[in-house]
Amino acid sequence: MSGEASELLLLVEAAKQARVSVETMRFWIRTGKLASVRPGRRRMIRRDVLEAFLLRDSLAERKEARIVL
Repeated sequence: MSGEASELLLLVEAAKQARVSVETMRFWIRTGKLASVRPGRRRMIRRDVLEAFLLRDSLAERKEARIVL
């Protein structure tokens, strides 16, 4: 695939990039936290959507940590 921002990742690839299990990826998709597409039989995630999700999630975790401390 090309280096476009809309590059599609398999769940395995997305999980590896996010450093989580494939089951966690499926949970995020099922609960509506992470958007995915199905351009055929496989469920895939756009790279730019994953990166934005991870950035948002990271910021939320940091805010929660400040509140707890």
